[in-house]
Amino acid sequence: MNKLPADAFAASIWHNAAIPRCKQFLWLLHRDRLPSAALLHHRHIVESPLCAYCGEHEDQHHILLQCPPAKLVWRAIGWPAAPDLLDFRELWALPALPDETPPAVRSAIITAILWNIWKARNSWIFDSSLHSAATTVCNIAGDLRLWTYRVKSTLASDFLRMWAQQLHVA
Repeated sequence: MNKLPADAFAASIWHNAAIPRCKQFLWLLHRDRLPSAALLHHRHIVESPLCAYCGEHEDQHHILLQCPPAKLVWRAIGWPAAPDLLDFRELWALPALPDETPPAVRSAIITAILWNIWKARNSWIFDSSLHSAATTVCNIAGDLRLWTYRVKSTLASDFLRMWAQQLHVA
């Protein structure tokens, strides 16, 4: 029987404190299947591959790292280098999280950030509602607070709570 090669990034997706919907979102992102304008254009679903906010080519990298609203969120949380990354997976290697942060917590924090940038983008696309970076950061903190109840480890819960508090103050 043929086995598929191990996906080294899969543990970052499936072994994290995020809710299943966010894990599925991260899986789509990892597989380059997030429905960006560029992907929908390639599938002949929309006419333009351009970002509705800034007019640049809208792939998932643009949405989550390089679009001006996303850059404001990264700056607001104190990760201004994020938009310069070539791939979203590089977020897991950024020194912004202390080394003692458990891997599942590190992944949950990054997932919450990406998820809320995605939700803010969708609010703009579908509701013409532009969320400020401060609102998105508050939403990230709120998700992290909720996710503290999903982890069994007191250490993991404490780290999530600490990050939620730091983001809420920012």
